Order: sequence, then structure tokens, then C-alpha cells
Amino acid sequence: MPVKRPKDPIARAILKHRLMTSAELLVLAGSYVQIRRRAEAGMITPLGSGLYASPSLDPFVAAVFAAAKYYPNAVISGLTSLAIYELSDEYIERVDVDIPRGTSLANRLLKVHRVTQRKMEGRCELKFHGQMIRIYDLERTLCESYRLDPAGPLFFKALKRYMQRKRINADRIRKYDALLKTRVLMHIQQELADG
Repeated sequence: MPVKRPKDPIARAILKHRLMTSAELLVLAGSYVQIRRRAEAGMITPLGSGLYASPSLDPFVAAVFAAAKYYPNAVISGLTSLAIYELSDEYIERVDVDIPRGTSLANRLLKVHRVTQRKMEGRCELKFHGQMIRIYDLERTLCESYRLDPAGPLFFKALKRYMQRKRINADRIRKYDALLKTRVLMHIQQELADG
């Protein structure tokens, strides 16, 4: 059976794009009152900070998409990248992003960390719920878990989940250990020795 397309142009647009700004919706709606009416009717979901999502999108997923779509200098990091790689089950209140120092970014959906360009090594693109996002690679994310919780439960849960994947990239971890001043490779070697 074919999917029924909504007649409302705003509902159609939000289904197609999955995420839009209030300025983009204003072109279609003609007024903020019309946008608010669609939100009250459940046709669009307000995320805050002038962003709206399809009601079919989980708010966390929508916030990650917003970071990827509207902030090209931002890289998903911290607890958010741990959750995306399924190295952690922590609740994410705001999406963690790293941006280069000297860059300005304020959005209440995001928890912004300003870092030196040199420390933004390990960026990659990953398909997440059908959309490409900028995120640190898996090994960089594991090393970040050590920075967030040195030798604590968050780190050890991430370490065990990483090791269950059976593909340990020691060279990358060694590189990130040096860059971030972490000790992840040592813990991996200890876990392997303990068997």
C-alpha cells in the first residue's frame, strides 16, 4: 500500500527534509502563527533554537542531524559519540560537539567544546539513521571515554564493548593516547593479559 502524502505543504516539507529551521518553514507557512499551529497540531516537532523536526524523528536523532546539517565545523564528540557507537548507555541531554577554538557557536541543543585544531584529529563521516554526520572515529571516541572518566565505570564499560568487536586498532589508539594524554592502550593490553 502506498504511503499517504500529507496535503499540507509544511507537513510534506518536514517529512521530506526531516529537519528545518523556522526561517525555512516561514517561506512555506507565511507566518510564525502558521508554524506554531502546525506544531500544536503535531505536524512538526519544535526542538528549540528555531529548529523543527518531523514527528517521526526521535528528538536525540534530530538534534544530532541538526549539528551535522547546520554547523559544518562541529564534530560529534564526548558522551554523544559514545552513545552513537553504542559504547555507552548514558542519557544524552544535549549533543556534545567539538568546534575549533575561536569559532562561535551557541545553541541550547548542543554542548559545545572549543578545542585546538590539532586536537580535532580523528574526524570521520558516519551514516546515522540514514544521514551522514561528522563524528570522531571509534578509537578516538574510546580514548575520549578515558578523558571523561579516567579508569572509571564509564571508561571500562566502553573499553569492554570496544574489545567485544574483536577489531582492536592498536596503532590508532597509540596515536590518540599520545594526542589526548590518555592510557587506553595500556588498559587494553591489561585486559588481554587478564584474558
